[in-house]
Amino acid sequence: MKSIPLPALALVCLALLVPARAPAQIAVSEHTLQQREAEPGETYGGTIVVTNTANEPHEVKLYQTDYLFYADGRTIFGEPGSAPRSNAEWITFNPSFVTVPPHSQATVAYTVSVPSGEDAPLTGSYWSVIMVEPVAPGSAESLKAAPNEEGIGIVTRIRYGVQIVTHIAGSGEVRLDFADPRIRTGPEGGRVLEFDVRNVGERSVPLDVRLELYDAAGAAAGRFDATVRILHPGTSLRQRFDLGPLAGGTYTALVAADTGADIFGAQYTLQF
Repeated sequence: MKSIPLPALALVCLALLVPARAPAQIAVSEHTLQQREAEPGETYGGTIVVTNTANEPHEVKLYQTDYLFYADGRTIFGEPGSAPRSNAEWITFNPSFVTVPPHSQATVAYTVSVPSGEDAPLTGSYWSVIMVEPVAPGSAESLKAAPNEEGIGIVTRIRYGVQIVTHIAGSGEVRLDFADPRIRTGPEGGRVLEFDVRNVGERSVPLDVRLELYDAAGAAAGRFDATVRILHPGTSLRQRFDLGPLAGGTYTALVAADTGADIFGAQYTLQF
């Protein structure tokens, strides 16, 4: 079973009591996770490519937020610069409002100016999000006239979050913590193992998570894999593995989380 939390940070909002229209066909083409190693005092740049697949031009706004997420389901898009490891104040980008022609792309450049660290030493990873959101025609933000339509409907708005992650070169401890293992009943009556993975270190890491299951006799009873794009310091996620319909008994579950440089593990005894 593969579990990929937080895919591409695509967020859906519903706005009521507005003229009904189809959602803008705007998307961030690629690279919704952009990360770079940098030295204190270094400046580097990147780009965000916005694609319009519609037959008409669409307006798009870009703005910053911080970004935190937790195993209990909370996702916080805070004010830029409010999170302890935010790099939002290091980032400038231009333009913040763009009209994308039909069947075309627009490129927005950004610059990250890493502080020197003289006032406050920098270590590990820092991140924030640049949001890309279509602007509704006729809204207060739009340069286009309001559409001449009648009736009340629902507009679906999708915004994309591009994570900008700065890793301070050669610094930051990598450390994971596993907590609260539990067995749930799956939707088809099978067993589901859940546990929380917390990044208690200083560096953001990707994870390849593997679960190996053994019965009381030591025979292999299953192997399961999952991929996590990135887990930031101070954040956590709830990992679930569907074990299927297992016979009653005692099992040993070995969990390994590979960051690409380090492997962290846990062992659980399961009884059904």
